[in-house]
Amino acid sequence: MQRRAFLEWTINGLGALCGAVLGIPAVAYLIDARNRPTRETDFRTVARFGELPVSVPTEFVIRETRRDAWNLYPDDIVGRVWLIRHPDDSVTAFTTICPHLGCSVNWLPPALGTADEGKFLCPCHGGKFKKDGVRIDEPGSPNPAPRGMDTLEVRLEPDPDDEMQKVVKVKFLRFKTLQDKKEVDG
Repeated sequence: MQRRAFLEWTINGLGALCGAVLGIPAVAYLIDARNRPTRETDFRTVARFGELPVSVPTEFVIRETRRDAWNLYPDDIVGRVWLIRHPDDSVTAFTTICPHLGCSVNWLPPALGTADEGKFLCPCHGGKFKKDGVRIDEPGSPNPAPRGMDTLEVRLEPDPDDEMQKVVKVKFLRFKTLQDKKEVDG
């Protein structure tokens, strides 16, 4: 083999080696996000059952470690829910997202000395809902919400830290706004 041919083979070989050293991790980086499994929507622990006052809507934040294609967000707020503990020890959960345009719904407690039960109110466009999430239609003030508040599935399970207690787990979902029927978004 001549010297010129040997140098050509050596240079081409070193170029291919450098390309492989740089290229293989780059391809793996780009393909990895597509092969990573997505988190299935499952039940998330929201509160301890003993923390819930009876018949009073209480707002809780849902936090978890969220991951997108390449980033990890520890302790990120993924949503909020209203929990109502009933006298029979059942729990109802509502998403705080208004079915009109997605603003956060607030709870207005009953006025002192009245028979009013309180209500949920959307501060953006005036959507009103009863304590059970049913849409309120009052004469003279139309309710822009197309449906009642969206309920979420709830489970009561034993607390892993204290066997005598229970935890409230909620299957948190987001629903499409501006629709008459409840439909999961995404």
